[in-house]
Amino acid sequence: MRSHRIAAIELDEARLAADLAASGDFVYNDSYADFVSTGMLRSTMLWNQTGTLQETSLGDYDGSAVPTPHGEAMPYVRELVGRLFRTEYLKYARFMRLAPGSVYVPHRDFLELKADMIRIHLPLQTDDSVFASEESTVFRMRRGELWFLDASRTHSVGSFSEHDRVHAICDFTADSLSDVLAFGTPEEPVIPAGNVADRPPLDDRGRSALLGLAGVLDARNYQEIQTLLIKQHFLSDISGDDVFTLLKEIAAASGSSELLTRATAHEEYCMVRR
Repeated sequence: MRSHRIAAIELDEARLAADLAASGDFVYNDSYADFVSTGMLRSTMLWNQTGTLQETSLGDYDGSAVPTPHGEAMPYVRELVGRLFRTEYLKYARFMRLAPGSVYVPHRDFLELKADMIRIHLPLQTDDSVFASEESTVFRMRRGELWFLDASRTHSVGSFSEHDRVHAICDFTADSLSDVLAFGTPEEPVIPAGNVADRPPLDDRGRSALLGLAGVLDARNYQEIQTLLIKQHFLSDISGDDVFTLLKEIAAASGSSELLTRATAHEEYCMVRR
């Protein structure tokens, strides 16, 4: 596992509140809706290649990112990015707002790029009812913490909160994490024990109950059953990859070749190529 907390920083509450208030007038896009199983994820670019809001997805390019109008409208966040990072390596910075009750389909990023990027999360608004995961580990990225997320590995997000989760997410092209940080990197990067979610194993009874959903699965409730399995990933000790394994087993046992094909194709899209 490579994802880890880099540091905890002190936030200027008044200036952050002003930036968050300004974000209420932003124009958001749904570029990442493919990975939302239920709920809503709104995203907008703060930095990108062109400095325009029309450029909404990641791509390979030479040079450094420039602020968009939304980046210019958030002076405190812009200051944080400039103070924390060596922005000559910055390719994209996004402002992402996840609605309460939303969950991501487990997936891997950067599949469409020539090389992986270095991704850093800065949580600006969240609480302990929101979880992230990498493979079989579920953890909390708390407000004011700086996190490296290895997005090339299977990861997901689950919100059980009553409030939006808001993160600034920066993607860099560099040889190492230390290259992009404007301060020293931790000698032993880890996820603090207090951030890791304690989840019981999925016992035989629980697994049998999930597989029993094959008896009711059809095209009309496929999405809801997929969502249930993703939520179970945050409640029981199963990995993001296990979610697709269970979904395919349920689809196969249902006798529907169409739903098995749907699950297999979606796994390919999320994990292998797109």
